Amino acid sequence: MNNFKELAIKYFSGRINADEESDLYAWVREDEANLDMLHAWEDEWKSSEGNTQDGNWERMLGRIAAREVLEGGDFRTAKKPVRWWPYAAAAVMALGILLRIALPHGSQQIYAMEAPVGEKCRVFLPDSTVVWLNSDSRLSFDESFNHKVRNVKLIGEGYFEVAHNANKPFSVICGDVSVLVRGTKFNVSAYPEDRFVSASVVEGHVSFINEDAHLELYKGQSAQYDLLAGAFSRSIENPEDAVAWTQSRFKYDDITLRELSVKLSRTYAVRFHFNTTEHLDQRFNISLRNNETLPEVLQALEFIIPVKARIEGDNVYIDKQQ
Repeated sequence: MNNFKELAIKYFSGRINADEESDLYAWVREDEANLDMLHAWEDEWKSSEGNTQDGNWERMLGRIAAREVLEGGDFRTAKKPVRWWPYAAAAVMALGILLRIALPHGSQQIYAMEAPVGEKCRVFLPDSTVVWLNSDSRLSFDESFNHKVRNVKLIGEGYFEVAHNANKPFSVICGDVSVLVRGTKFNVSAYPEDRFVSASVVEGHVSFINEDAHLELYKGQSAQYDLLAGAFSRSIENPEDAVAWTQSRFKYDDITLRELSVKLSRTYAVRFHFNTTEHLDQRFNISLRNNETLPEVLQALEFIIPVKARIEGDNVYIDKQQ
């Protein structure tokens, strides 16, 4: 027990490493009592003699952006540093990008997390569900979460390992469509600029639904919802490939250069510029498994299709190979 208390203190003060992080996560998920214990340790740490919240906050966040959620769902940069401690008002552990909890007059309190462009983060929800947020993704829920139901809103992409609770359905809401589960592992991609919302089930069973229709998905199955056509369709995407991004890998089969550039823009926080459109819609397969840098990814791309890529700051220029 003392060992986990030491890890918790390291987490609160921003000194925890990745392996210790994983150990702490695993321990919290073992028993609900462990989550209560973490609450107690946090209160003890915050009130301990000689502890300075401002200094520890800065050390913990480092370059992590603090943002606020305003009424209407807008995400805007906060003008002043935000003081929100994990587990302070709800059992939320976010070892990534934290967003301010705003309380508009007369409204429910909103909790939100964001992974900005070029970053990923991992989040523990109050029910011990674990969520990985991909680059440029936002997750939010209100104070009623984990009472009778467990509803979260997702903009972007997230991988969910939902804590089982047959009495409290878990729902991921993505605009007009949602994914309803009770306890399973699945990936949802719902970027606002994409035509499709996709769901892939790694374990268990989900219902992919909107007001007019639904599609049942089981382990090893994927599906898409066409926002323009308003229709569901099954996909050949392998769910294991869909969640490869959580391990800093990616594998895309039958993807176009146009589609890949969008994904790479999010992953590496760059903007693509095409000086040739000749191969934009050419389909190909690409797989990278060793946490490659952007130059390495572009070098691999040049072997697959006849283009030349060059990087200038945060911009990538695509030319036709000579």
